[in-house]
Amino acid sequence: MKQGLDFLTILRRHFPIFIGAFYLALFALAISLYLLLELYPPARGDYSAYMVLANLGMSVYLCAANFLVIRGRPWAVWLIVAAMVACVLVIIGHWGRRAPDLLYSIGLLLSLATLLTLNSKRYRTMLTAMVEVRGQRATWRQNNRKRR
Repeated sequence: MKQGLDFLTILRRHFPIFIGAFYLALFALAISLYLLLELYPPARGDYSAYMVLANLGMSVYLCAANFLVIRGRPWAVWLIVAAMVACVLVIIGHWGRRAPDLLYSIGLLLSLATLLTLNSKRYRTMLTAMVEVRGQRATWRQNNRKRR
């Protein structure tokens, strides 16, 4: 185990890339949801309820996936990738129907920027550090169980 691998060091080094990927994914999901509700509008009275519930569901999904990443589960990145692929498919599948092309372009750009950030060397280094911290936590738990 590395001595310099503590929470504050990891936070200082990897927090900007983590939060950047999180916000890029959140904005990409929000734009694709807006485009989806613009193309298939619910009844006028139900629009706000659909928007709030869908945003709440997307936020919980994205937060849960990122929480799993923080806890050292590298497979959870695929949950974020799946959401970004869904965003890209929604945007490309409905390009130019009712919303301005600039909105489609921004949504596509945010989705692809999220995928690029998730594939960056710095994000992969963060995942490796989180897996090591998870191993340290497991070792610490085993050592403390033996003492009791």
